[in-house]
This record gives sequence, C-alpha cells and structure tokens, in this order.
Amino acid sequence: MTEFNDTIGIFPGDLIIKTAIELAIDDMRKTPWVIDDVFRVLIENPLLAKKYGAKEVARAREFILNQKIPVYLRHRVDKQDFPCVTISIGESVEDKDLATLGDLSVIVEELDPSDIGKTIKFIIPPFNPVSYDKTSGIIEVPEDIEEYLFINAGMMAVDPDTGNAFEIIEKIAPHSFRIQAGADLPKQVAVIPNFQLYKARRERAISQETYNIGCHTQGDPSTLIFLHAVVKYALFRYREGLLEANNFQLSRLRSTDLIRNDAFNIENVYSRWVILSGQVEESWIKTPMRIIESVTLSDGDATGELKQGLKVISQDAPEGVEDECSPWITIDEE
Repeated sequence: MTEFNDTIGIFPGDLIIKTAIELAIDDMRKTPWVIDDVFRVLIENPLLAKKYGAKEVARAREFILNQKIPVYLRHRVDKQDFPCVTISIGESVEDKDLATLGDLSVIVEELDPSDIGKTIKFIIPPFNPVSYDKTSGIIEVPEDIEEYLFINAGMMAVDPDTGNAFEIIEKIAPHSFRIQAGADLPKQVAVIPNFQLYKARRERAISQETYNIGCHTQGDPSTLIFLHAVVKYALFRYREGLLEANNFQLSRLRSTDLIRNDAFNIENVYSRWVILSGQVEESWIKTPMRIIESVTLSDGDATGELKQGLKVISQDAPEGVEDECSPWITIDEE
C-alpha cells in the first residue's frame, strides 16, 4: 500500500482506468512478446498445449495487433465499434468507519499569492520617514500613520521601487522601529509582512468505489477471452503506477460470465464485465489564510469600555462579579 498522494484532488477513476487500458494495448502492440507472456499457459501446460498451443496464442496475437480496440466512457451517443471496452462507475460511497471529524488531515499547504490571485497588502503603504539614523538603524514613522500599531519584529521594511528589504529588528515606542545599522535607506519606505504567503489546510475523505469495465466483441465469442485478458493485464500492470499512485488502494477484480448482449441492438454481440473495486482517498483545499504575525491588545477607550483585545472568562467568577461574562482584572499590578 503506497503513501497518500495529496496532489490528485478528486479521483478521476474513469479517466485513469481508460488510460491504463489504452497503455496496455500500446504495450502489447509495441512489444508483442508481452502477448505471448499473457497467454503462456496455453503453451506451457501440456494438456492445454495439445488442444490450443501456439496456434491459439497466434490467434490472440493477430486479434490484439490488428483489431482496433477503442475504449469508451458510457454512454456514447454516436456509433460504437466492436471490439471495444466501456467504462462506467458502479458506485462511490464514503466510508463512515474511516471518516474523521471535520475531514481533518495533517497536511497544510503553502500557497504563493500570485498563484491564487490574492495579493498580500502592505502593513504600512509607502511613506516618507520623519527621520533615519544610519548609525543606529532607527526609522521614525509619521505620527498620523495608524498602521504603525501593527508593526512587529520580523516584518520587513522595503523599498517599493526595487523590492530591496530590511528586516525590522525591534519596534521602538512611540513611532519608530530599528533595522540593521548602516543600511542605505531610500526616500520612501513601506512595511510588508514577514511571511509573503498563504497557508491552507487540505482535508480528505475515504470512499469505497466500484467500476464496471465492459469487454464487448462481435461475431466469434472466443475473441472475448482475448479482450478480457487484455483488460485484466492492464489493471494488474498499472495497479501500482496509476491506481495506487493516485490513492486507489486495496483494489480487487472480479469478472462476470460471458453473455450474448442484445442491448446494443446488433446481432452476435458478446460481453463480459470486469468489476474493479477499491478504496480511494480524495482531498480538497480549504480557504487560504494569512499567517498571524502580530497581536495587538488595548486597555480600552476613554470611557473604560473594552473595544478590542482579550476577555479572560472563567466558570468561577470572582466575588462581586454578578455576570460571569463580564471582564475583570486577573492580575493586580499594584
């Protein structure tokens, strides 16, 4: 069982199975000895060799090399040719026994803003510093720039024209911050976040799925044995490279009996189905979010009302506090 591949998103089973069968047919036509290997039991088993032997293997080779074998996704509205292979999904049922609360996974992706069309804005748009002391690296910000409140160490002071950036080492009250001393500062400076990216959690679900793969020939029903062998070879050959690599795990095959199929409204059409079942893990990405770089707390406004910040709530309110949802002082600075 291979590891979970978090790059596939929703499992396109029909297309993956179609690709596997088409690749297998190409394999056999480019390297015909593969056909001999698929039907080798007809030669190597003494009893089968007497009845079928190399002659039957030659028939299989002639059928696979010379017949056009299209692979269709049901249901086509135009004419179907024979022989052919059809693919349809039987069912896809989410496995509640393997579900997790909130579809959580441990996978968190980092996303470039340009890839998702979500530009990261300036913390402080380009401004002219009040002063800059090159020997200390201290930059004074105009007092009317309210966004100064959100500056924090680790953010970057950047030249908006060239993109050259200087890490903010320290925030200095009331309206200054310090970068590395000796830096040549441009006339205008902007402040950008330290993390120029978004993060998004990838969620996942596990389903049990089945696919019905029909093998159809017209005329000689014995050729259906050859086509059925080609389909089984394809699903075994590419089980690891296409199915398991794309999160279709624990796959199992079962086949139905050969029947005369009147559903095509054509005479002498014979069909046999291969039913592929397995467990598929699918994933999707949540809304991209910014990384929190700074938290600013406030004591309240002139009236003493708490406008922003934290309220410390306890199930056991102190004496004198009737409403347990009211804020109270938890540390007495006196």
